[in-house]
This record gives sequence, structure tokens and C-alpha cells, in this order.
Amino acid sequence: MEIREFHGMPEAAMAVRVSVFVEEQGFVDEFDETDRVAVHFVAFDGETPIGTCRIFTEDGGRTYLLGRLCVLKAYRGRSIGTALVSAAEDGACARGGESLSLHSQYHAKDFYQKLGYAPYGEIEDEQGCPHIWMKKVLA
Repeated sequence: MEIREFHGMPEAAMAVRVSVFVEEQGFVDEFDETDRVAVHFVAFDGETPIGTCRIFTEDGGRTYLLGRLCVLKAYRGRSIGTALVSAAEDGACARGGESLSLHSQYHAKDFYQKLGYAPYGEIEDEQGCPHIWMKKVLA
């Protein structure tokens, strides 16, 4: 597995997100304006994209947001999500980020907690799926 970094939305990330979020999970509003300015990380098995996530900042670089983390169903359970989060953390740190926040699907909360993220705020509904905000201070 190799993780590559892209500025803006690569077709590889789009393909993985359509497969996971649109086809598998039924989300409708998957793509947004942030995709054009975010840094995307894509995991590849050879030349096949198998997972992705993105980071972006809204406050000039101190706090980054991690979003749209997903791995194709056939590749889950192989620590690909963990590797993508690590790449996102490294990417945020390299850009001067001091913390990384995310809006996790509630069922994925334990995954992020194992990686050092702490939940905060109330559980919120996003397109019929419960989500919770989580944050980690970066070293």
C-alpha cells in the first residue's frame, strides 16, 4: 500500500468516496466546494485507489479539519484507515497545524478514540446519520 498526497480533488479520491459514501452508505450531498481546496490523501493498492481522506483549514492553519475518511469494503480491517489518519496528521503538522478536528460518524467514534481523538459537543444528525465532533492536539 502507498499513500499519495494531492492538492484538490483527484479522480481516485472521488471514486472511493462514491463507492463508500454514496453507493454503500446512501449519502446524497457527498461533494462540496472544500474538495477543490483541500489536501487529499489517497491509499493505493498498486494503481487501484482503496481509501481516502482530506484535510483543510478554516482559521489560517492552526486548526485543521480531517474529513471524508473512507476505505473500500474489501480492504477494511487492514489498518488502512489508521495509515490515512497518520498521513493526514503529518500533513497538518507539516503545514503548521496545531490540532486536528473531525466530524465522525458516531459508530466510528471508538476508532478515532484509539488514535487519540476526544469527542466533544452533542451528537448531531447529518443526512440521517449520527455524527460527533472529535479533536486531537498534534505534537
